[in-house]
Amino acid sequence: MIAVLTASIPAVSLIIVQVIISMKQQRVQDVRFELTIKEIKDDIKRLEAKQDKHNQLIERMTNVERDTEAQWRWIDEFKGKM
Repeated sequence: MIAVLTASIPAVSLIIVQVIISMKQQRVQDVRFELTIKEIKDDIKRLEAKQDKHNQLIERMTNVERDTEAQWRWIDEFKGKM
């Protein structure tokens, strides 16, 4: 009985140490995961900002093209009157 008890003390100690190490590794992994998620969210925000700038450029170019077309029509009408 004493031999079983003597042998089980180190075994239980090893199990406790392994559980503690496993919990610590899990916490480290969780922190890394959270940092990765944060980086991905930051990247998405930067991409959204770039997309907004691009969309604004497209809208401005559409306005320029429309205005240019109107100006050419006005020039053609003016030439026809002369």
